[in-house]
Amino acid sequence: MSTVHIVPTTSLRFHLTLFVRTQLGEAEMSFDFEAEDNPAAGGKVLAIAYRLDARPGVLDWQILSVVQIRTAGPQ
Repeated sequence: MSTVHIVPTTSLRFHLTLFVRTQLGEAEMSFDFEAEDNPAAGGKVLAIAYRLDARPGVLDWQILSVVQIRTAGPQ
């Protein structure tokens, strides 16, 4: 007989969508990420913004949305 231990996670899931314009064209990018809470999520979004600003080929970018992904609780 085996036992399974379920460890609840305290992190929240978010979905970020960006519009990026480079010298080669325009694109909409989106991805999911995890953070401990809303302020930590904001910090991660700011870190992405700083990285985009530092890229030499990026002419312009815009955050289109940051949405918290709600998951169903234990049943």
